[in-house]
Amino acid sequence: MKERHGVIAAGALALAILTTPAAAKLNSCEGPIVLGTTISVTGINSSLAGSWDKMTEVFEREFNKTGGVFLSSCNKKLPIKFVYYDDQSVAATAVSLYEKLATVDNVDLFVGPDWSSHGFPVSQIFEKYKIPSVMSNVATPKVYESGFKYIAGMALDASTWSKNYFDMLEHVNPKPKSVFWIVQDNLVTKAVHETNIKYAEKAGLKTVGTEGFAGATKNFSGLILKVKAAQPDIIFISSFDAVSVPLLQQMRQLQVKAMDVHHIMANGSLARQADLEGVTGEIYWHEALGGPYSDLAREVLKQANIKLFDYLWTMGRMDAYLVMIQAIERAGAVDREKVATELRKPGATWKRPGGEFKFSEGGLSQIVSFTHQMQKGEPVIVWPQAQATGKLIWPSPTWK
Repeated sequence: MKERHGVIAAGALALAILTTPAAAKLNSCEGPIVLGTTISVTGINSSLAGSWDKMTEVFEREFNKTGGVFLSSCNKKLPIKFVYYDDQSVAATAVSLYEKLATVDNVDLFVGPDWSSHGFPVSQIFEKYKIPSVMSNVATPKVYESGFKYIAGMALDASTWSKNYFDMLEHVNPKPKSVFWIVQDNLVTKAVHETNIKYAEKAGLKTVGTEGFAGATKNFSGLILKVKAAQPDIIFISSFDAVSVPLLQQMRQLQVKAMDVHHIMANGSLARQADLEGVTGEIYWHEALGGPYSDLAREVLKQANIKLFDYLWTMGRMDAYLVMIQAIERAGAVDREKVATELRKPGATWKRPGGEFKFSEGGLSQIVSFTHQMQKGEPVIVWPQAQATGKLIWPSPTWK
């Protein structure tokens, strides 16, 4: 049986009883290899996490069908086993649970957590116990600039988040000449905006306006009037999905015109609440593509009943599992220090369904997203051309 989720009751941490206690067998040839993690099954981020608890169970089962992780020191494969708890989308809860995973469950290694708000406090637990983790969807650069030695992170780096999009704009005809930035007041979304300014300039775009907004904003009429007055060719929205629903709704109502509207988190959840037809955005991967481990990824998504476009960050979580498995294989043993060394080895190349990538010096993955365009209610990858699943419709037909 799987170890299930911890819960919060009456302000105190009430932890699930483990039916099969896990004990680390470091440098042993006896399985399973126990990976500890937390998942936001409940709380504010649960809508982003989808069925990641079920996905984790399916991943374990499907991966173990191959025999597990090959350890050269043992000349055999060992199966993996996940121990996971619900962090309820609360950073303090995640800290307590990773402490428990380290001291009570005695897991071998960590994967996770998700979310930038969790990254810094939980990384201190990894350092305290010297247990490496491949985190997922922790994009805040400062986490990876803090000198932590036991972390790596699978997330879109703000510095490359929309790189492919602006590369695409250098090849379209007619070429856009101006951009208006709409930016949510959030560390991640502001970082994405700031680092993409250089790509916009390279694409020949002149900034004709920059407007920020708070996550609680409901009335965007004043902001939209400024956008319409500036008459930009490109409207770039650097925002989380849910908070921008009224923005997109009001942009349609007030008949905003542009060659393209680009949203960095254009996903299924947003599409169900606002008209995204013709909008471009970013996506980690698409089920129609190939790439390392793609057959496994498709099967796991299918069995977990997860539509990738609805839960964009699912591949960040699955990538974390895949990279940790590769790190163990390269270490050749269930050895925390050797795994940590492999994860931080300069210039090392790693594999994921979206292709090969490297980590930055601080441990953040240097992956580049694919650009998609909403066409007839479905995301179509339009750039890079080598991975495109359809053709870009330019200018966007719904923003004329």
